[in-house]
Amino acid sequence: MKRIILFIGFCIVAYSIYFDISVGTLPAYSSENMDKMNENYYNIKVEPGDTVLSIIEKNEGTIPVPIDQMIEDFSLLNNGMKPEEIEIGQTYRFKNY
Repeated sequence: MKRIILFIGFCIVAYSIYFDISVGTLPAYSSENMDKMNENYYNIKVEPGDTVLSIIEKNEGTIPVPIDQMIEDFSLLNNGMKPEEIEIGQTYRFKNY
């Protein structure tokens, strides 16, 4: 019985390794999506009292997408920076919706 369980466990591990090497578990990097996103942005210098949300509202009027999407787009355009890390006087990229 132990041999059968060990054999089944070995088969599962071997298949997992094969699947990971041949197909992969991470999504493929799409430079096309990043290029498309990089085309539609504008640079804004942050003034005192500005937030990512207030800057987008100033430039777009109403918020055209969910806040989670705006945060994700901001982070992608600014090398993973979180919106709460913006600094006064620095210039950041904002997606043009």
